[in-house]
Amino acid sequence: MAAIKGTWPREGLYIDPILWVNDYLSAKSRNNWIVDNDWKWHKEIVVVTGGSGGIGGSVVQRLAADGVRVVVVDIIPPTYRFDNGRVTYHKCDLSDEKDIKAVCEAIRSEVGDPSVLVNNAGLSRGKLIAEGSYVDNSITLRTNLLAPFLLTKEFVPMMIKKNHGHIFSISSLSAFVPPAGLADYSASKAGLVAFHEALGLELKYNHSAPKVRTSLAVLSFTRTPLFRGETNQSKFVMPLLHVDTVGDAIVDTLYSGCGRTIYMPGIFGYFASLRGAPEWFQNIIRRASQSLKVDFKGRQKIDPTTGKLI
Repeated sequence: MAAIKGTWPREGLYIDPILWVNDYLSAKSRNNWIVDNDWKWHKEIVVVTGGSGGIGGSVVQRLAADGVRVVVVDIIPPTYRFDNGRVTYHKCDLSDEKDIKAVCEAIRSEVGDPSVLVNNAGLSRGKLIAEGSYVDNSITLRTNLLAPFLLTKEFVPMMIKKNHGHIFSISSLSAFVPPAGLADYSASKAGLVAFHEALGLELKYNHSAPKVRTSLAVLSFTRTPLFRGETNQSKFVMPLLHVDTVGDAIVDTLYSGCGRTIYMPGIFGYFASLRGAPEWFQNIIRRASQSLKVDFKGRQKIDPTTGKLI
């Protein structure tokens, strides 16, 4: 029998419809089987952490170009110009709880209650566990994991009250395949996956706010101030992504009004099931990560006296 497009020749199963149904059910389930048509982007307020450059900067510039009101929260000023009055910058050390509290109060007072929070800011010290300092580990975990918790704690209550909002978190393949030298960074990104999943459950079942969306991006290494160099891996399996490619995917998800889990590249979706694979196979994948040739140092500098970012 001749093979028919959209079928599996031997078994005769319609693969394309099965995949479509799978995607449809996943999308509907992820969004609680409810459509939110209340998005009015000229009235929304979007907070982007780490929005002064890199992925966050790409997101901010596209939103601002579309006339969306955006608040940048970062330790450094924006590395780009914005002239349409739609972007506000607030300096904040996201490893400092007092700074976070103060900047949230300032945003509510000066701009309003955000309806979208993009937890994008992240740092990596690139130290081995036995070699890194206490500060290296604590500042990484506070910035990458604790800050999203605290920012969400500040802004999500109003989203719950209105049953309208979106919390978008940026994770990494290292959450599933942690390479040596990135243990604290990987732990923080794995924590964001758990944060994202638990938040979605709480919004629906504990707060009765099923229209407040949650999204997660699981990314390969992206060419930003945080990661430079080459991955030394197959460009198909592990390319070094461009910030605008990632930024467009994030903005498109926000505009869709739906929560999503984005894997970039798409093949990364299979890595999420790696924990269920035989241990010998997991070890093969982990060992492959040792050949990475990426500079993990990033742009962050720490005051040796205060232990804070400068």
